[in-house]
Amino acid sequence: MNTVKIGDKFEAKSYDLIQKAIENDELGISKSSAVVYKQKGYYSKDREKEIIFDLAIEIWPKNAKRYTLLYLIECKSSPSGHNVPVDDVEEFHTKFNQVSGGAVKGVMITDNKFQSGGLTFAKNKRMMLIEVDKEDNHSILLHRTEKNEKKEEKNNPDKIFFNFIKKTLGLKKVKGLKKLTAEKIENLALPILQKYNDLRFCINIDSFIKHLEYEYDLKFDFTQHLETVNGKKISGFFDLKAKKIFIDKSVLETEKFRFVLGHELGHFFLHSKLKVNQEQYNDFQDSEYNFFTDRHDLVNDRNWIEWQANKFAIALFLPKILFIPHLTAFRSSIGISRPYHIYLDEQRINQKDYYKTIDYLSEYFGISKTSIKYRIEELNLITHIKPKEDLRNVIRRAFYE
Repeated sequence: MNTVKIGDKFEAKSYDLIQKAIENDELGISKSSAVVYKQKGYYSKDREKEIIFDLAIEIWPKNAKRYTLLYLIECKSSPSGHNVPVDDVEEFHTKFNQVSGGAVKGVMITDNKFQSGGLTFAKNKRMMLIEVDKEDNHSILLHRTEKNEKKEEKNNPDKIFFNFIKKTLGLKKVKGLKKLTAEKIENLALPILQKYNDLRFCINIDSFIKHLEYEYDLKFDFTQHLETVNGKKISGFFDLKAKKIFIDKSVLETEKFRFVLGHELGHFFLHSKLKVNQEQYNDFQDSEYNFFTDRHDLVNDRNWIEWQANKFAIALFLPKILFIPHLTAFRSSIGISRPYHIYLDEQRINQKDYYKTIDYLSEYFGISKTSIKYRIEELNLITHIKPKEDLRNVIRRAFYE
C-alpha cells in the first residue's frame, strides 16, 4: 500500500469515528447542528480560492444562515515512522487562519508523534494535537483550555467539543502497565525496606530520604505550593524526567506527609517505565465511588495506577511483617486476651481498646489514623459486630416509615 492510500485510510478512519460520535449525539449538541465533511474546501482571501481540508466539523445554530464555529482537522499519517515536523504544524496553522467567517479551530491528528518543536508551536497557538498509537489509543497532547480562564458556560461549543474529543478519542490504555495485585505490591516493597534497615524497625523519614537519594539517585522538593489540576489541589507528584518527587509545602508537617510520600514513591518504583506524559494522564477520568461495593471502581488505567500507588504507600510505611506484631504486642500489653484480632461491637470497653490501638500504631509508625484503620481492615484483623435489632423495630420501620 503506497503512502497516499495509507493516508486516505487513516483519514477515513478518523472521519468514521467522528461521524459515528456525532450521529450518536456524543458531541453534546443536536446532530442537526453538527455536520462533518471530508475533503471540503473553504475560501481563502489570501489565495483567492478554496483550501481543501481533510476533515471539517461545522456547528450550525438553529435557523442560522451559516455556521458559527468551524473545526478544521488535518490527518497526518507517517508510515515511515518519522515524527510530524514543526513545519507541517506551522503550515496547517497558516492554512486554517486564512479561512474567514465564524470562529475557526485547528486540530491535527497523527498516527505517529509530533516533534517537540511542533508541540511548542501548537501550544503557543492554542491548537489541539492528537496522537494515535497502533492500538488505536488517542492521546490528546494540547488543547485550548487554560488554567486561568474564567469558568466557561455549560453549553459553550468549544468546551463541548473538547470534552467530546477527550471522552471519545482520549487515551484508553497506558503502555507497559501491569495489573499488580495487593500481594504483589507488598512483595515489591519488602526488598526496598530490607535494603534500608533490614526491617528491624519502622521508617525514620530523615534517614529514609537520605537513603533514597543515595541508593536510587532520587531528588526531593518539599518547599513549594503545588498547582491545581482539573479543579483539584495536588498534594504531591513525581517528575519522571527530573527523577524528582515534589510534595506540597502545606503537607510537610502533617500526618498526611508519609502517605503522600509513599504514594509518589509508588509511582517511582512501579510506574517509571510507563509511556504516558502528564498532559495525557490528566485526560483520564478519576475513579468513582461505588456505594454497592463500598470501594472506588477501577475502570481505566489511571484508576489502576493510583490504586497501586496507594497500596504501595501502605505496604511501605505499614509493612505487614512489622504491623501485625506491633498490633498484637500492644493489645497484649493492655490486657486483651485475644490480641491478634479486633472484635468491635457496641461495648464501650471494646471501642476504647480499639481507639487506643489506633492511637498507638499511628504514633509508632508516624502515619495517619485513617491509614492505620485502612490497614487493619485490609489485613482482615477486625470483625465488626452489630447488635441484633429488635424485630418489632424492623417491622415498624418497614411499614410505617
